[in-house]
Amino acid sequence: MHPTDAEFVFLGEHPALDFANTYYAPRGELEDQLRSWPDLLEWLRQADLGAGPALEVSKAEAPAALATVVALRTAWARQVEAILASKPVARDFLRILNAALEKDHFSEAVAAAAEGEGTPCELTRSASKLRGLDLAMAILCRQIANFLTECNLAYLRQCAGHGCVLFFYDTTKNHRRQWCSAAACGNRAKVAAFRERQAQQKK
Repeated sequence: MHPTDAEFVFLGEHPALDFANTYYAPRGELEDQLRSWPDLLEWLRQADLGAGPALEVSKAEAPAALATVVALRTAWARQVEAILASKPVARDFLRILNAALEKDHFSEAVAAAAEGEGTPCELTRSASKLRGLDLAMAILCRQIANFLTECNLAYLRQCAGHGCVLFFYDTTKNHRRQWCSAAACGNRAKVAAFRERQAQQKK
């Protein structure tokens, strides 16, 4: 794998949102963090979603494979924005997800759990037989499908920070989280509010 200098953020509280967040503005201007296939492989590794030779593609296949993944991310980000606007998920987008998921085949089996586990048995799944782009798309689409079917979409948020485009799933107890990061956007907002109050007091 070639080295990558992409700056990934994992503030979304769900891999599907972290995937959408690979296009963001770390220095004030929007930047694509998935500029090469190795960037995607490194993101999948850091997200703990997959790694290894099965995800590799040839040098000749890499540009088209990356374009397919980026197109998925663009379509997904639009759906996230639609959900935030109280609009339904588009059927065309669901067809994209299902087309990727239908390619994957696996089997499940019940096995004895490790000693000390709370339950005596666990459900195991066989490894995917997909490779390259098909495997990457199945992994990503499964995470998106998981988010759409298992998460409470009322807790989907976009950072309130000025110029910040990051999405996150609000897992806080009172569901009042506003910022992608309290240490970053949250702190900047507090500083801006403080300066605004000082300016008002001087008038």
